[in-house]
Amino acid sequence: MLVQVEISSFAIDPNRNSPVLILKELSGNRSLPVPIGPLEASTIAMESLKVSPEKPLTIDLLKIVIEQLGATLNRAVIYDQIDQTFYAHLQIGSGKSVISIDCRPCDAIALALRCKKPLYVKANVFDKQAGKDLSERDIIRKSISSIDTTEFGRYILE
Repeated sequence: MLVQVEISSFAIDPNRNSPVLILKELSGNRSLPVPIGPLEASTIAMESLKVSPEKPLTIDLLKIVIEQLGATLNRAVIYDQIDQTFYAHLQIGSGKSVISIDCRPCDAIALALRCKKPLYVKANVFDKQAGKDLSERDIIRKSISSIDTTEFGRYILE
């Protein structure tokens, strides 16, 4: 089963001192912390804050290529988590055919934002998070509560 999510906030994982994107399900209370790199956080933050780069980013190029081929992004799906690695794919349609392309979750999220398409997480990924060490989740929660996400976006864009 797929669960539609949205970006809830950005945070910093205090153990790794790296960005974490918090996805929250639209029709419930579950959230999913997805670690991402600083450059990927910048790309997502730029779109979230409606900041346009001087030159197109790689993710913008991907959007243009998909459109020029006469295709559309239907949705992006985070479909698995093994250890600390998340797996995602893009569902791209053209005419009556639909293809699924594996990609990094950060790219799936960034492209879904740019194309204004839904982002989903398979329910089993949330289930895997439920078994995580609560102290780690509590640390991330504390980090999230102390961060102004607008300031995080500005920090990443500098």
